[in-house]
Amino acid sequence: MPNWRDGLVEAFPVPEDRRKGYKKKKKPAVQDGAEDTSTDVGEAFSNLAISTIPTTPFPFFDLPSELRNRIYSLILFSKPEYRSAKGTRRGSRLACLLVSKKMHDEASYMLYTTQRFKIFMVQQFDMPPLIEELPAHYQKLVTNLEMVVGSSWTAPPKSWKVTKSLARCLRKLPNVQTLRVFVDFDPSHPAFARYRVSYTFYTDFCGDLLGDVLEAMPRLKYVELDGNPGVDVDGPLVRRLREEAKETGKEIRWGSQAGWAHKYSQCTDWVHERVKYIG
Repeated sequence: MPNWRDGLVEAFPVPEDRRKGYKKKKKPAVQDGAEDTSTDVGEAFSNLAISTIPTTPFPFFDLPSELRNRIYSLILFSKPEYRSAKGTRRGSRLACLLVSKKMHDEASYMLYTTQRFKIFMVQQFDMPPLIEELPAHYQKLVTNLEMVVGSSWTAPPKSWKVTKSLARCLRKLPNVQTLRVFVDFDPSHPAFARYRVSYTFYTDFCGDLLGDVLEAMPRLKYVELDGNPGVDVDGPLVRRLREEAKETGKEIRWGSQAGWAHKYSQCTDWVHERVKYIG
């Protein structure tokens, strides 16, 4: 009687070493007079690897400054350091700051002049240190600051205020040209009427806070306004922030995330303002 398995296609063949009756093949013995070259091949590859190791350090600082800055950028701003299968960390993006004093000076300049440092604490796990937490010699390198508003709109953090120490820190920033104000959320929308303290509570709080920051930074030139796409550029919060920037004589720029630069061109009551678009 034919078996039901006859004629079936063996879609998943069993490996030869898993089948019944399989016997492991023995390694052929080396004949008399012949040499076993297995260890010689391993030693050859080992010697080859050793011979390719440079005997002198690479002259990194002989490279043009453009190439060195490109390398620093790839090291500092590439993807976060990976972890091995055991969970141990492999390397760090900031390790280049510990190589030598010259590399530290060049890499730290690239790091602190291109990053945006926040003035007040927000709920972000990957946030760099606040501007007030940086040592004084690094604060002098910073060129861009950021202030995020919208969180905790019923009870703003008590630390969100320009203290005397923060005001001294902001006044001593010689290279900061732009302050980016990012509107994460505007609670003045009618849908949140039953949850907010009052209609103008959070708008007045953010406006007064920005006014205090700008008062402590007389050398600041630009205020860049940006926000989430759902935030209304014609809403009370953004208008109040714009008014504070105008009163202190700052030039207003618009960020690209919310697309407000396009909406600005359709607002006839803003035509007299000089506005630049940050791409």
